[in-house]
Amino acid sequence: MSTKWSYKAEMISACNCDWGCPCNFNAKPTNGSCEGTWGIHITTGVCGDTTLDGLKLAWSAKWPGAVHEGGATAKLFIDETASEGQRSALENIFKGELGGMPWTIVAATVENWVETAHVPFEWNFSKDQSSYNAGNQVRVALDVMRNPVSGAESTAVISLPTGLITSEVNATATKAFSVFSQGLKMAAPGKYGFYCTAEHSN
Repeated sequence: MSTKWSYKAEMISACNCDWGCPCNFNAKPTNGSCEGTWGIHITTGVCGDTTLDGLKLAWSAKWPGAVHEGGATAKLFIDETASEGQRSALENIFKGELGGMPWTIVAATVENWVETAHVPFEWNFSKDQSSYNAGNQVRVALDVMRNPVSGAESTAVISLPTGLITSEVNATATKAFSVFSQGLKMAAPGKYGFYCTAEHSN
């Protein structure tokens, strides 16, 4: 049997799609391909006997088409403060090797895993002003969506009763989104982002 794991987490996400992201509605990406990253702060978690409390990571990938069509190149960026045991646990969970939702399904779309990076994290979970940096390789900063005519702030909450990552996301724009690392590069500021909390397990 697989090692049991579970966690509760804050999540900050960004991608290259228009606000709302067609993936949330089982539709094709805005520009035909998907480039995105999930930032994750595990507030409480465990994998077997290994505690994961407080650890952070980013799960970044580029898909040539829609996510479900596969062919992704992906990379993990793991908190450099994690011990060897914690690093191993996080790799196993987020590469889908221990089963459970959602990472077994997401990882199945990956064709090429780039070598994992271990980096310092800066994390700010503050609604539509949330942001994080994974070393100098991943940068995400959310921003409010604005009415294109008046400039007035606009908010949206998307309910996803059968959502893969979470059941509810707070939709935002982004003022920064970039991944510049060995083996994986992308940038799409001014597009879609969201923040949420989530619980995942096997």
